[in-house]
Amino acid sequence: MNTPRSLAALVFALAALFLTTTAFQCGTAEMTTAKLAIQQNQLGKAEESLLRELQKNDKNEEAWFLLGDVRYKTKNFTGMNEAFTRALQLSETHKAEIGRYRLDVWAQSYNRGIEYFNKGRDTASYYARSIQEFDLAVAVNPDSASTYYVRALSKYNNDDLAGADADVKKALAINPRSPEATRLQGSLYREDAARKFAARDTAGARAAYTRAAATYEAAYRADPTSTEFIVPLIEAYDQAGMSDKALQLTQGAVERDPNNYIYRFASGVFLLRQNSYEQSIAQFTKALEIKPDEPEATYNCGVAYLNWGVAMKGEAEKAAAAKGKDAKVDEAYKEKFRKAVPYLERAAKARKDDYLLHQQLGRVYAHLNMPKEAKAAFDEADRILKSQ
Repeated sequence: MNTPRSLAALVFALAALFLTTTAFQCGTAEMTTAKLAIQQNQLGKAEESLLRELQKNDKNEEAWFLLGDVRYKTKNFTGMNEAFTRALQLSETHKAEIGRYRLDVWAQSYNRGIEYFNKGRDTASYYARSIQEFDLAVAVNPDSASTYYVRALSKYNNDDLAGADADVKKALAINPRSPEATRLQGSLYREDAARKFAARDTAGARAAYTRAAATYEAAYRADPTSTEFIVPLIEAYDQAGMSDKALQLTQGAVERDPNNYIYRFASGVFLLRQNSYEQSIAQFTKALEIKPDEPEATYNCGVAYLNWGVAMKGEAEKAAAAKGKDAKVDEAYKEKFRKAVPYLERAAKARKDDYLLHQQLGRVYAHLNMPKEAKAAFDEADRILKSQ
């Protein structure tokens, strides 16, 4: 699964929260006791007095505000938020102060959530803790697209695809042009499709790939000059059974800008998925003329030659079998293997930790009767695998 499961440590730094001192009017005995207790930093006593006051008069905006202040100081941030919500329902007298409190709590919760998320990459249980922190951040600041995004990413890593999908939709509702949220939403749908496909739910998988295509398509239409989503869009079209759209997209992009590396590469990827080996190689070759030795185009060009050779080998073996057990297999396919080698060798140098690539290169060497090179490639694959 090629999915986005890492997150940069985004930290929001706020200046220290300076609270204004408000001159309150004289009130009930409970309010007087609460204010005196706050001045003396007897916060437990202050909360008890405020709760007694609110039992008598739950329309006392000042009492709700002071209760939020006390709970902020005792780090009961959920309770703080509830008290401030009640205060604002009654009056906007303390709206500015409440905004500062909430912004401070949001920053603290957001930063702790990021910290736990990063720890989750080593210990998965931390993802649940990051979600709890982001829950509070969302509660105190429900208009932050970035908070919904990071909570969605945490839920994704915590294997809650439905919860992640709900959050990423909220992030995109606030900021429809967010590339991070778009990438995540597409990854969620593709992961869902892969799971459904593994469960042999072909129709469900196709529907999920269609949702992924719609996500990438919306981003691409919003900015057709961007090349970020064209490759995943082509892949999603193909997986959703919309190869005609993928072909139209790639052809149109290449015609519009034939010297664009991404468009050439995307076209090559699509044609390779269609087993149009010669055409895909032509596109990868053009891409490499634009950006020589680009790792992905280099690798895929090698794969195209290799898969072409494998297809030729299969046909040759079938033809030989049809002629009889003593018939020789046409070895013309080896020429494709030979052409694949330099591309795969360059790709292996760029992808030094890809043991599967080194294994594949070893098999190609073996088919070409290159035992020394094959042994070296297999040994390198084993070394990489043992080190992981």
